[in-house]
Amino acid sequence: MEILELAILAFAGLFGGVLAGLFGVGGGGVFVPALVYGAGWNIKEAVAASLVIIVFSALSGAVRSFRSQAPPDLKVAALFACTVAPSTLIGVAISSFSPETLVKLVFASFLFILAFLTFRRGSKEEGVGASAGIHPALALFAGVGIGTLAGLIGIGGAAMMVPLMSLGFGVSVRAAISTSLAVTVVLGIVGSTGYILAGFDQIAGLPPIIVGSIAGAWLGVRVRDLLSDAFLQKAFAAFMVLVGIRVLLDAAGVA
Repeated sequence: MEILELAILAFAGLFGGVLAGLFGVGGGGVFVPALVYGAGWNIKEAVAASLVIIVFSALSGAVRSFRSQAPPDLKVAALFACTVAPSTLIGVAISSFSPETLVKLVFASFLFILAFLTFRRGSKEEGVGASAGIHPALALFAGVGIGTLAGLIGIGGAAMMVPLMSLGFGVSVRAAISTSLAVTVVLGIVGSTGYILAGFDQIAGLPPIIVGSIAGAWLGVRVRDLLSDAFLQKAFAAFMVLVGIRVLLDAAGVA
């Protein structure tokens, strides 16, 4: 790798790790575009790599979360892990025969959905709107869809798990963020194993982004205890919209 490419990947890992610690997301919304546009990988390779990377970023954030103001709820984490993690293999299977353009379209669409949910959650924390509870079984069932998307597009899906944990199990937002990190570790292990068994062999190029993600996740959890969640969530939502537009333009052959 060239020095510039190494620097881009390390910075992407750091940035994605910070987001993982701040919001409980795996960082796939950063890792996949960084590998596609920064390192020239195709999107399916980037998705597989993202699932490998989020194991480390989420693990770093989860370990740090046990010492935070809102540690993970292990019972809820176990329930979601049993639902979400196995479902990633469905996404891996779909990826094996789906066109690359379709993966890009699904990836961009999911980013827009996550941006909306993240922005909305930030607004509610400022007192706009109210949340209604949902049945825990429904929250867990939704985890099947989250796991499938995670396996297909390389995103841990924590931005959707966090509101499900809050609405279905009454977990506070901060504790849900910590809990989602623990679930993402298991999800990443299952999904990345599926891709490796299917032939993914680009692991040697991942150390720079993995190291950056570990450091970033540790920092992100620390910052999360100091700053306003509402502001950070809105900023992250704006970032996902920009990335989604970039991926759509690429899928259309414009970029």
